[in-house]
Amino acid sequence: MSPSIPQPHIITQYRNQIWHSLDNNLISTALFTAERLQAYDPKGGDSVHLLALCYFRDGQIKTAESLTRGWPKHVGCAYIYAQCCLELGGVKQKDGITALEKCKNQWNGSSSWNKHTDTERRVLPDAASIWCLLGKLYHADGKHKQSIEAFVQAVKLNPFMWEAFEGLLDTGVKLRVNNIFKQSPEMLAAVVQTNVTSIHEDASASVPSSHLPSKSASENIHQDPFSSSAVPTIGSRPESGLFTKLNESISNGLGGGGGLDIDTPIATRDLHDNMNGIERQVKPPGAPLRKTRAATVDMGSRRGLTSRNAKDINNEVPKRTTSQMTAEAPATRRSTRLLNTKLTSKFVSGGSIADRSGVNAKEREAKKAKAISSRTKTVHVAAMAAAEKLGKIRPPPQEAEYIDVIMPDAKPLPPPVKQINEKQQEAQLHMLEMFKKLGTGYFALARYSCQEALQVFNSLTPTQRDTPWVLSKIGRAYYEMANYTEAEKIFQKIRQIDPTRTRDMEVYSTLLWHLRKDVELSYLAHELVEVDRLSPAAWCAIGNSFSLQKDHEQALKCFKRATQLDPKLAYAFTLQGHEHVSSEEYDKALVAYRSAVSADSRHYNAWYGLGKVYEKTGKYDLSERHFKTAAQINPTNSVLVCCIGMVLEKTKNYKGALAQYDLACKLAPRSALSRFKKARTLMSLGNNLAALEELQVLKDLAPDEANVHYTLGRLYKTLKDRTNAIKHFTTALHLDPKANHLIKEAMETLEDGDMEEDSEVYRLLEHT
Repeated sequence: MSPSIPQPHIITQYRNQIWHSLDNNLISTALFTAERLQAYDPKGGDSVHLLALCYFRDGQIKTAESLTRGWPKHVGCAYIYAQCCLELGGVKQKDGITALEKCKNQWNGSSSWNKHTDTERRVLPDAASIWCLLGKLYHADGKHKQSIEAFVQAVKLNPFMWEAFEGLLDTGVKLRVNNIFKQSPEMLAAVVQTNVTSIHEDASASVPSSHLPSKSASENIHQDPFSSSAVPTIGSRPESGLFTKLNESISNGLGGGGGLDIDTPIATRDLHDNMNGIERQVKPPGAPLRKTRAATVDMGSRRGLTSRNAKDINNEVPKRTTSQMTAEAPATRRSTRLLNTKLTSKFVSGGSIADRSGVNAKEREAKKAKAISSRTKTVHVAAMAAAEKLGKIRPPPQEAEYIDVIMPDAKPLPPPVKQINEKQQEAQLHMLEMFKKLGTGYFALARYSCQEALQVFNSLTPTQRDTPWVLSKIGRAYYEMANYTEAEKIFQKIRQIDPTRTRDMEVYSTLLWHLRKDVELSYLAHELVEVDRLSPAAWCAIGNSFSLQKDHEQALKCFKRATQLDPKLAYAFTLQGHEHVSSEEYDKALVAYRSAVSADSRHYNAWYGLGKVYEKTGKYDLSERHFKTAAQINPTNSVLVCCIGMVLEKTKNYKGALAQYDLACKLAPRSALSRFKKARTLMSLGNNLAALEELQVLKDLAPDEANVHYTLGRLYKTLKDRTNAIKHFTTALHLDPKANHLIKEAMETLEDGDMEEDSEVYRLLEHT
């Protein structure tokens, strides 16, 4: 029959099984066991936390949120609740922030980044993890300043927290990557070791240091106290009844949770009570101790030792056998019972040292008299004074009042010598250097410094560079540079390395759309659907395939399906907007672009789309504003700068437009669009010679572009150069026979000096 009060050892058994199931992804088993634990211990916050964690991993977000809502003071429950609020979105995000802030005094300053190994874990989240979650919540709630502060706190505590670094990049804040990925003071402290090792240091992973048993001198005589073998482990000394039973009591107190992270120490009184029944049954070792051996001392205040107590220790205990001691235990005098209740194993060891050292009767009487006269002194101080008088124990220095173990040579403790764990230091520096390189490249890509990003990523070792994550960033950099051919090669390599990868494939499908590769795009869409038909990237690829075939209605359905699967995929909303613009549905396009901006405020493509819609509807002020916003996000994109210039040109602000075109030519010297717009603006300003220079460069960049030759013909016509004008008009006529009537009209008016603007503008090769 189960007891009414939950027993710790039973709770521990439940928890062990739950963690075993979670670690092996046996979610159903973990959930079933967690429900049993919560029913057994309904008032335990740790039990609620484990059950909520199982619900969360099982995808039952609302159930986990409902379960943890009533536990705001438990850090684990508050963390699960905040994660659920982030998943649910909406007004719940504020509730998650409030829950974490309420228990801030419990988690702030905690750190466990180096406490997780293959055999250990920390169940509750540390401060860095919670700051990272707070950053996500603030970012989703639109509080960018608080989001940045939270992410900064996270990377300060744990530079290896990549999600916090990505969160900072999503906010668009400027960073000094070298200041993030470097050793923190805590990391430096983690690799520093001292040459002084105590018993509790070796066993602290599973047992609190204040409750570890100390050895008697005879047990330490043949062991090196500096080695880990000097520390008795549970069940390692079956021949010693004292340590066997003591370790059993410790094991029972811990509930057998070997790998479990226990933060609550065991009560000291319970351990002493266990030791009381053990010390009476210990058979003292027969081998004498070296005179230089020092006893372990405890400077805590305890009741004075009577003469009977001293006699029991120095005379009676060594002479009794285990059976005798057990038989006489009921008749033990009150003083002996007092001794057994108050003394620790440390002092028993010290008393045995004095007896085994061959002290004569007079010295024992002197010690007895001294003990009577100093009742008010502590037990250990009295023992040390007697032993010091006999020359057996050297008193510790006054400043070393809380030392637990004195070295066996009885010399004063030397100052600890700090040593660096070179292996751990090397591991930390290796990871930090790797994270720094990847972070530098990723930061450059987030700032759209694509050339810099390519240099950093290409400097990686081949094994690191040829990974899907790095290759996807390299392909994205080429894509942003409008180098679609190189980007295609990179994405093809990704498909060879990982054919099941769906992430970033929406970018690959879009660049195939720009390259007008219908067959390759259709094949990619087919493969992605086979891998995961519920992948948003797969539906984006299908939509791009329909768009390339001019089936805008089917393309819109596919893009809408992608946004249903992932409401935060801003790129799918943008693709919807592009399809609406192609169908001249500008109102619907505005809705789609605004949805993209809501999903990701730094998605410059959506801002560009808004500017295009306003430009087509004649709202040039709004168009200019949105183009400038897009250019602020991606200042290296020459097309965005050209769009600003085009709007200014339409408002007759030719000087402002010329400044934008100059900037665009500097950003992309080989951009045909930028130079063509600049040449037209120079012609409008009457600077025909400068326009001629730009058109000559443009002719070499785009020799087969009819519009370039047509503009050159018009410019030569203005300059009264009839021969060159006819030459370029004829070339334009051969390149674009559809514009026959415009070109012939221009050739027939060669003798006229008018420069009327043509209503029809030829299509240039634009990289968008």
